[in-house]
Order: sequence, then structure tokens, then C-alpha cells
Amino acid sequence: MKFGIFYVLECPDRDFSRAYREMLEQIAYAEQLGFDEVWLAEHHGSDYGSMPSPQVAAAAIAARTERMRIGIAVSNLTFDWPVRIAEDYAMVDVISGGRLDFGVGRGYQPDEFHNMGVADLQGESREVFVEALEIVRGLWSKRPGEPFSYHGKHFDLDNVDCRPTPVQRPTPPIYIASISPETLDLAADQGYNMLVTPTLMTMPELNAFVVDAKRRLRDLGRDVLSLDFPMNWQIHLADTEDAAVENARDALTWYFDAALAAVPQGPDVPPTYERYAELVTAADEAGGMTVEGLRDGGVVYVGDPDGLTRQLEALHDETGLQHLICWMRFGGLAHEKVMRSLELFAEHVMPRFRDRPAVVPRALRHDPATPLLPHPFHPTSPLAQEDTMGYLPVENDRRIYFEHHRGEGRPIVLIHGWGATARAWDTTLPALRADGNEVVTLDLRCCGRSDKDFDDVSIAALAADVVALVEHLDLDRPVINGWSLGGAVATAAAAQLGERASALVLTGGASPRYTATDDWPHGGTVADVEGVLAGVAANRAETFRGVAAAVCAQDPGEAVLESIWDMFMSMGPRGDDSLRDLATIDLRKEIAALEVPILLLHGRLDAFVPFSGAEAVPTLNDRAEVVEFPSSGHAPFLEERDRYLAALTGFLNR
Repeated sequence: MKFGIFYVLECPDRDFSRAYREMLEQIAYAEQLGFDEVWLAEHHGSDYGSMPSPQVAAAAIAARTERMRIGIAVSNLTFDWPVRIAEDYAMVDVISGGRLDFGVGRGYQPDEFHNMGVADLQGESREVFVEALEIVRGLWSKRPGEPFSYHGKHFDLDNVDCRPTPVQRPTPPIYIASISPETLDLAADQGYNMLVTPTLMTMPELNAFVVDAKRRLRDLGRDVLSLDFPMNWQIHLADTEDAAVENARDALTWYFDAALAAVPQGPDVPPTYERYAELVTAADEAGGMTVEGLRDGGVVYVGDPDGLTRQLEALHDETGLQHLICWMRFGGLAHEKVMRSLELFAEHVMPRFRDRPAVVPRALRHDPATPLLPHPFHPTSPLAQEDTMGYLPVENDRRIYFEHHRGEGRPIVLIHGWGATARAWDTTLPALRADGNEVVTLDLRCCGRSDKDFDDVSIAALAADVVALVEHLDLDRPVINGWSLGGAVATAAAAQLGERASALVLTGGASPRYTATDDWPHGGTVADVEGVLAGVAANRAETFRGVAAAVCAQDPGEAVLESIWDMFMSMGPRGDDSLRDLATIDLRKEIAALEVPILLLHGRLDAFVPFSGAEAVPTLNDRAEVVEFPSSGHAPFLEERDRYLAALTGFLNR
């Protein structure tokens, strides 16, 4: 389970210097305590919140933290020009080294729409929001330097661009705030990650919405566990329940008075905001909100750590809760009380849930419409009839990204090289799909869209992920194809799979060894590898540009070089240690023991893995055969694409 903290940064006394100072101190302390992330909310023109530009706060936080991800919950897309939003948050992703989680919403407070000069758009805010989000995603996911155009009802753009490009490709993770049921429906139908909160509804209502959303995902053929559903919950912990209630009473009272005053209400509520007015009416009829009522409804948790643990146990089982954002500084709560609450949570609550496996909600586990299987990709499942993208938990709460492309033909898993992503196979994938193959690609640990903070990035760990993915998708004796470092991963994975794999393909594969030894005179030295890593540490961008330029034997053109460099730049720093492990790993015994066909597709001019190493593999295993690409360097699938595809598909069709 992941744990974050959250700030609206309400400032009742309007001492903004103190509020910002305390927030930054709390965030730095939370990182020390082991919290995974911080989330920031955008609000304008009232005491309710004092962060009109979360991107500014995010940059300050990036400079003060090393590990924590920085989430936005949310950027109000109806308040600003979407190109500017894309630029600002791309900067945050770059400055933070790829730690941005981008939450978006459409706003709900009428005074904010008035304050930002868009009061006339509140009734159309859902339309504006959808278009703005499409623009931000489009600007982020296109190739750098490529013009972008968009023609909608509210925005009309011709040949615009975004600088810089986010580190995380194709985009940072995107979350939609889902306070209203309608927005929850939108997020479920479109497959976005969802930010949910019981702040303006009771916990039973929220639980029902989350379970319904996950049911809809399942009915649409999606993996219920593939999307993130962080719940943002106002929490205050103290050593005793009575102390917690006493600590939080005034701050909670102030906050909910301010929140109810800010939401749409009265006879002129804009379309799609009626639920907020109903909430205000219900609160008035109940005589207002009290701390006791908020606690009874599960809108907040105020108490001791043991009570919170019990409630989280129930939420994990009932809704599949796997990601909790702790809103601990609310209503101007005193700094020392927030710090103590953080301490108690980290000491007594966090350890109880760190290693909890992800589960589907209890109602769906026992729903007859849900196949009770160890994975969702059984032939009778709707997921067996369409392509899927998703995330697979592999190390505690950390996940790898994968894409599963259906086909009736032989399954093949494509594993990219060091620093690359699944996008490396974009010129190979269409031909394999056209030939009817079932194709799986993935982003290795710390690469592309996979999480960046893994503890273990060894070749063995990467191979174990491939095996777990094969089992998760129930692939029937797949071919394992690895490029560059991915060749070592593919070899180790094929060895682990044994007879469950049908063949091994090494595309410029760094296997069985990447560096030379006395009895393997092929490759460079461990010192060479350390020199590359030292260059990366000194100037990551420039070193990766040089590596990208060396991939192909001939200049492939600026667009190809830019795409390769772009993949390298999306790798988190922990990924560097995968190359360090590759420098010393020896897989000759594994290659020799394989009882499946082995195909080596290798460029004669490879500057990274010498062709002589590929030629030596048949001396280890007589089932190995080598196909030479005389004009290619390290990437024959790019440099001699047609010959490469002919050789690969011919092998697959044997």
C-alpha cells in the first residue's frame, strides 16, 4: 500500500509565510518517516486554500526532497490555457527527475470561477475540462518538436508545441478528481486513475461509488487492479482518542464551515453541480456538521492509531484500498500536532499495510459475474477479446507497466534494452500483430511508465518480472525476445520458465556476457561500464545523447535519435544499477542448459555487443543459430527492419 500526504493549505490567520514554511517542514519530515508522496491542491481567492499555483510549490518541494513523488490534486483545467498548464507541469516533471503525478479537475467553487474570469463557463466546465485534458495529453505524448493541433468546441490550436518534454513518457501518470458521481463515471469509462475522497460524502457512499467504478472497469474488460484509486482522507492521530478529538475539533469546524460556504448552492446552481447544493441542504437540515457526525459518517478519521488500523483493514477488504493520502494539515491545525500525527501514522499504521497484496473489492470477489481465477486473463473473461494495458505489482507496492496485444498466433514477449521502454518495439509490433501473433511488451523496472523507486534492479529481478507477467497473462509457451540488456533478462527469464517457454530470441542481446573475461574474449570491461555510469552521473542528458548516437551504425536521422534519447531520459536513476549488474553477470550455464531453439539477430557493426559474442553462442548450445545483419549496429530492427522482421516472423512460424 502507498501512503501520501495532502495540502490545500488553508490559512485562517492569513499568515502565509508561516503556512508555507510549516508545509515544507512537514513534507521533508514525512519523507524521512517513509511517506511515498505529497499531493497539492489548487485554489484561488479565498481562505479555503492558499496555493493558487501548485506548480510553484511543487518545484520548491522537488528541491527539498529526493524520493517522494509530487502529486497535484488537482490542477483546475478550466482556469488556465491548457498549453501553459502542459508547459508548467512538464517543467515540474523535469525538475523533480520524473516524480510528477498529475491530478486534474474542473473546479467546483463559484467564487473561484468568478475570480479567474471564467464564471460564464462553469455550466460548461465538464466540456472544457475534457478538451483541456486531451490537449495536455496530446502535447506531452507527441514526439518532441512535432507540431500539435487541436480543434474543439472550446479550444482551437494550430501547430503549437510544448517545452520542455516531461521525463515520464508518454506522460506522467494522470489522475482525475472524482468527488461527484458523474466525474467518477467519466474516469471509470475512460480508464483514468481516480482521486477520491469522502470529504463531501459519507464513507459508505464513497465505498459504493468506488466499488461501482471498479465493477464498470471489469465489465469494460479492464483489469480492476491496473488503475490507481488513491483515497484522500482527513486524518488526525494522537496518543488517545480523546486527545485527538480535542486537538482537531476547532480546525475541523473551521474547515467544514468554509467548505460548505464555498460549494455551489441556492437556486442558481450551474448544471452538473446539483449534488453540492443537495449536500448543503442536507447539512442545514441536520443542524450543521459536527465532529461527532463527521466521525460517525467516516468523513474524517480522528482517533488513535489502532482504530485507524481497523478501519483501513476494512477498507482494504471492502473496496480494495491500496493507496491512502493522509490529509493531516486541515483548517490551520497547529504544526506540532500535525508533526505528531505524522509520527504516529508512520510508527504504528504504515508497517501494518506496506506489504499487503492488491485485491479486488470483496463484492466483486464474490460476484458471480467475476471469474474467480488467479488472474483476469482467462479465455472466458472479456479481457481475452481485446488488447489491454496495465500495471503488475512485483516488489511490495511497486509496479511495472505492460501492454498485451491479442492474437491467435504464437505469443511473444518483447523486452527492451537498458534505459529504453516498450516503445522501442513500435516498428516491430505492427508486423507481429499483422502476422497474428499475441504480443506482450513491458517497461522494465525504473523505465518508461513503470515505477522508478525499486530496491532491486538486478537482471535476476527483471527476469522474475517477465516470468510473473507470463504467469499473470497465462501465456502459452511464449517466445522470449530481448534486445541489448533485455537479452540478458530474456535469457534469465527463459531459464526460469524452462519448458513453459518455447524459444529464446536475442536481438543484439547482451548475453551470455556483456563484458570480456579470460575465457570469453568478447566485449568491453567492467571499467568501461563504470565510465559510462560516471558520465551519466555527471551529465545525464549529454551522456545519454552520446549513447543514443552510438546505437545505430549509420545516422538514422534526428527523429530516431531524439526518440531513443527521449526513452533514456525517462529512466529513473535507480535503473543505472541494472547496467552495473549486467557488467558482471554470466549466463553461459543458463544458455547451455536451455532446451529450446535460440535465434540470435545481430548486427555485424554492433558497437555495444560485438558480433563475435553472438557467433560464440552456438558453441555453448547447438540449438542456437545466428542471423547476421551486415549493415546494422546495435538495433537491426531499426536499421534493417524488413530483413529483421522476415527473420523473426519466419522463426516464429516454424
